[in-house]
Amino acid sequence: MTYTRSTQKHLLVFLILALVGLAAYGNTFSVPFQFDDDAYIVNNPAIKDFNAFISPGTVTGGAELSPTAIPPALRVAFMTRIVGYLSLAVDYHIHGLQVAGYHIVNLALHIINAWLVYLVLGHLFGVRGKDELEEGSAGIRPLPLIGALLFLCHPIQTHAVTYVTSRFVLLASFFSLLALTSYLGFREAHNGSRAKFYLALCVVSASLGMLTKEFTFTLPFVIALYEFSFFPGTFRDHLRKVWPVALAVPIIPGLIFLQKGQLTALGGTMRTLTAADSSGIGRLDYLLTQFNVVAGYLRLLLFPLGQNVDHDFAVQHNLAAPAVLLPLLLLLCLFGWAAVGYVRSLRAGDAAARVIPFGILWFFMTLSVESSIIPLGELSAEYRLYLPSLGVIIVLCWLADRACLRLSAGRRARFAAALVVIGMLGTLTILRNSVWQSEISLWRDAVKKSPAKLRPHQNLALYYGKAGRLEEARQELQQAIAIKPDDFELHNNLGIVYRQQGNLDAAILEYERALQLEPADAMARYNLGNAYLGRGRYQEALEQYQSCLKLIPDYDDLHNNMGIVYNKAGQSDAAIKEFQEALRLNPANAHARRNLESSMNRATR
Repeated sequence: MTYTRSTQKHLLVFLILALVGLAAYGNTFSVPFQFDDDAYIVNNPAIKDFNAFISPGTVTGGAELSPTAIPPALRVAFMTRIVGYLSLAVDYHIHGLQVAGYHIVNLALHIINAWLVYLVLGHLFGVRGKDELEEGSAGIRPLPLIGALLFLCHPIQTHAVTYVTSRFVLLASFFSLLALTSYLGFREAHNGSRAKFYLALCVVSASLGMLTKEFTFTLPFVIALYEFSFFPGTFRDHLRKVWPVALAVPIIPGLIFLQKGQLTALGGTMRTLTAADSSGIGRLDYLLTQFNVVAGYLRLLLFPLGQNVDHDFAVQHNLAAPAVLLPLLLLLCLFGWAAVGYVRSLRAGDAAARVIPFGILWFFMTLSVESSIIPLGELSAEYRLYLPSLGVIIVLCWLADRACLRLSAGRRARFAAALVVIGMLGTLTILRNSVWQSEISLWRDAVKKSPAKLRPHQNLALYYGKAGRLEEARQELQQAIAIKPDDFELHNNLGIVYRQQGNLDAAILEYERALQLEPADAMARYNLGNAYLGRGRYQEALEQYQSCLKLIPDYDDLHNNMGIVYNKAGQSDAAIKEFQEALRLNPANAHARRNLESSMNRATR
């Protein structure tokens, strides 16, 4: 089989990217499921049965409050992220919960995305025209390759690649980049059938992106900006070319309308799926806070030190506050630079002068869904920079190349300098991935960098508890309670630790405190019942279980424990009924099965 020179070039670029990607992320394949992976993968029934994708209403229509039920955020976002969940379902049916398989797919997507970045940058940087650096000896364009390697190796991407549930980000970015490269193929096709194929692929890719993660809503507008910026023609010509991409725009609002019955439910949907409802942050406060967050994103892209799985940004309420005003001025200057440069380039008819404005606008547009007036539960998250980072890379590559040209730096010197930077970024990526090697190392790092924030202490305590390091778990929970004394979940979790340490009296006090703060907390009531059971206070345990039953009637362990109490009280018939109900709800409940068999044996003697 023979390959054209162009094909050989693309294969060589892909091979380079694959080898560099493996070097940077080779230490991630054993990283355990982290953060929300338990909810969205390990304990997610929706990905374990393809019937959920045939009849999605079985997921979106659920409303159970049981601890074993599908989380509300998953139910709300299932339709608008169904392609992402389908990819996780395929993973699950191929290799179950063997985590290496999920990491391999994530890294493969990252490498493919870097290759698509190379293709996009090849077209974008080509507006400058031919010069001595346009192609190397192998026909590879150095500047697009450098940009792709920066995208591949930048440590800010670790949150998106190493954290398995960020599959949604990787996959949505893949569809976005594929849609853009397909559109470029459509615009440069020399025959009608080829042009139609590329246009159809663009629309399909954009649509699949809309079904993967919500930030792809901006994709048609980004493609339109590229069309108007870098292709010749009148305003009407541009509209005639780009309008089919707009067919994907109604997908997300349409799905939300079908599920919720009203188009205005978009904001509420985003709040629910990102836990913003529990945080209670308002739209204006979220927007004011995002000015500082976005400035922080830019700092991390330029100086990737101090990465954190849980950055600590204070919610802002006042435009005049320094933490709002100063970042806002910085962002306005950056946006103004792009606007002025864009207008001047249009007047001068210089497409090359639009590259920097386009890169800046790419950053703001692709980040706009998650850093705007729609409150999300997390004020910031590094994985949100995955696709927007390309805009900054475009600007940096363009500025650096122009500076080198003015300084008359040689080709080898330029490429060597770029390789040094890429090597440094790759080293930082390897080091950052080492932090993800365990839940404890990840959240211990977060506690160190965000000592005044609640969630790092809370999560570190959780994983200390799972590892049997109960005293350290207790200390972290007490630090968390010092930050937020009225958090009922923290008192409930501290009660669990005390109970595991054998201190039932202290556990009972914490459960009772949790119920004082939130009487409707089913799990605190269930745990208090367990503590009463352990103390032999059977009547009080039964009262707690019966109250809990009104809140979570479909929790199998609750019925099992009620059966134990009934056995202690000599009510064997009632006990048998409870064990049978536990097994009906969960046939895999081994404790309930053993208890039922024991009760049946005693009843037949």
